Amino acid sequence: MWRSSKTALCYVLIALFCALFAWVYEHFSHGVWSFSMVFAFVYPLLLGTLPALLLGASPAGAGLWRAGVAALTVGSLLRGALEIYGTGHHLTWVYGALGAGLCAAGGLHFIFDVLRVSRYNKAKGNLHAKEENIHAYPDDQP
Repeated sequence: MWRSSKTALCYVLIALFCALFAWVYEHFSHGVWSFSMVFAFVYPLLLGTLPALLLGASPAGAGLWRAGVAALTVGSLLRGALEIYGTGHHLTWVYGALGAGLCAAGGLHFIFDVLRVSRYNKAKGNLHAKEENIHAYPDDQP
């Protein structure tokens, strides 16, 4: 439980940093604001904090998921900075596509790992997943 709350706290701090960064950036942009910049904090808050609290400590695919959240957050900040500057770039969509793809891959990895552990425990006759069986493969057992 400690690790998941520590991860959630990190995501909350990242969300606060993004909100503060957007506020300072827009303060010095002479009243020009960007939707992407204002709501960049939503990615780490919703896609980072909630899964960390709900799924617990470091589930399978967490690295892919974290990379996806980072790509979405950075892409939103970059897109917002470009919009405030008064320009854009045709490659900013890459951050969204890459972030969504990494989050999808992390989610699929988590789902397949849960199914694999469930199937392993069912084959062994265990009704509940034990801590030592979470990362065990059927071939690893003597």
